[in-house]
Amino acid sequence: MDTMTSKLRALALAEPIFVVGMGASGHVALDLLREAGYDAIGLDERLDERRIEKRNFDDPQAFAGAGTLVVSPGVDRRRAAFTHSYAQQINDIELFARLNDKPVLAVTGSNGKSTVVTLLAQALNHAGHKAKLCGNIGRPVLDALFDGEAADCYVIELSSYQLELCPSLYPRVAAVLNVTPDHLDRYDDFAAYAAAKANLVRQSSICILNGDDEACVAMAEDGQNIIYYGTSATLPNRVEGGKIWLHGHALLETARLRLGGAHNHANILCTLLMLEAYGVAPQQVLSALETFAGLPHRMQLVSEENGVRWYDDSKATNIGAAAAALAGIDGAVVLIAGGVGKNQDFSLLARELQQANLRGVLLIGVDNRDMAAAFTAAGIAFEDCGTMDKAVARARALAQAGDSVLLAPATASFDQYSGYDARGDAFAYEVTSTCR
Repeated sequence: MDTMTSKLRALALAEPIFVVGMGASGHVALDLLREAGYDAIGLDERLDERRIEKRNFDDPQAFAGAGTLVVSPGVDRRRAAFTHSYAQQINDIELFARLNDKPVLAVTGSNGKSTVVTLLAQALNHAGHKAKLCGNIGRPVLDALFDGEAADCYVIELSSYQLELCPSLYPRVAAVLNVTPDHLDRYDDFAAYAAAKANLVRQSSICILNGDDEACVAMAEDGQNIIYYGTSATLPNRVEGGKIWLHGHALLETARLRLGGAHNHANILCTLLMLEAYGVAPQQVLSALETFAGLPHRMQLVSEENGVRWYDDSKATNIGAAAAALAGIDGAVVLIAGGVGKNQDFSLLARELQQANLRGVLLIGVDNRDMAAAFTAAGIAFEDCGTMDKAVARARALAQAGDSVLLAPATASFDQYSGYDARGDAFAYEVTSTCR
């Protein structure tokens, strides 16, 4: 048994251990717990195979007899099996926190998390640090911890779900980028969603907060080491006048950055502040930040034909992300939106559209009644195209030279696609097929 596996065994978790939800993080946790000698089984509502038992999480007795529940982020803990269980509830982030002895840089927020953690990891490695990128971005934290490769630090993207059950996680540097209504199908209200995000502020040594975001500012408490950034001229760390300002001094011009959009320039500023708080001077990483081109399906320029630019922002799965994408576009825009609404209030998106230079609004998705009703009430003209191929064909007919066509759905994708990436790929396929 290697050192890390021995440390896992030494945690003496109450048995039997039920790993609840068998996605990527659940499978990794189950394998490692069994390797450490624990009596552990996997539970899922859809899978029924060797080592995994199929259970109904609405059954109050589904977890009867469990000593510890290791809960995957995709599982809603408001369900009866959880509320009737006396077992300790933790997640893989908590197991990581109890085992890890290296510094952690952690990022949460409704939008922009993946961009910032990717920037952080690349910049740290550019500056000579061995940083491992993991968490909500795709690689389970326990996989990163147990892979046998040395690390100086871990850069972790954290969702609100992951922040519910990891009280032992104490990042050296953390950031909350923004908090806009999202995942309200999993929370009783916006306050509960924001409270989950706020756990990161309380548990970090230094926290970078978006000073433009009221929900972020409200998370700060007396005695905490908080650094603010934003766009207000009153902030020493800001994006203003085509420049990124650090501590009141102009550091670089945004025109030098490959990554476009005001929200992305704010993400770069946040990254710089996190790096500086960790001990990396801005001058060490400027070239890495300047050349960063962004991530797929995040304001990705798919094509430019006949003066029309086609942008894939399929990762805009909530209203805040879609609004940020719209704000980052110059000229008229044809917006393609729609999908699984997650109980969002689409009147908020309608207000953003009232301020936008719209050439047209095209809806996709199986059921867009809530979005359509909000747009109708606000006087926003739209067409319900239903499918991506029809939406792209209609966008091509509407768009004029100098316009942009923007896929920013403001919704989840699971009514028609396996994920936001598949939705973005479908958009790109239709665009490039049509443009030939």
